[in-house]
Amino acid sequence: MKPIYTIMKSILIILSFVISASTAISCKAKKGTTSSAAATTSSSSSTPGVSSGTTGNTTTMETTNTTASGNKQGAHAGKVSHKYRSGGCETVIIIMAYDEVAEIVLIPKDKLNKDIDVDGQNITFDYHPLKMPQPAGCAVGMPAEISNITKLK
Repeated sequence: MKPIYTIMKSILIILSFVISASTAISCKAKKGTTSSAAATTSSSSSTPGVSSGTTGNTTTMETTNTTASGNKQGAHAGKVSHKYRSGGCETVIIIMAYDEVAEIVLIPKDKLNKDIDVDGQNITFDYHPLKMPQPAGCAVGMPAEISNITKLK
């Protein structure tokens, strides 16, 4: 009985050593990842399209251009429309229906630039739906923050 007990005790000691060594290696890898992630923090400012971040001792600001084309087009395609102006909506952007998805009408939170705010202008853009009431008299669409706008020809 003693030889089996000794063998089992040796196996348990070896296993505990292997487990503690692998745990230590895993924790060191996680600590390296965590410390590099902690070195970079970012926050959103109250200005639309502007975000700031801090890395070490350097502060950077990025501005999303909401009126001109960048090197990346927006994820959505739509058409600027003024057809609801009589109802109280200044400018809307209509994402055309596709497959079984109905037409989506967006009400831009901020005014579009004059070169883009043209009835019938096709654009690509990104948008973020907002939980705010529709403008007075505007019964169609949902308010959204529009960014990364690119004119299509």
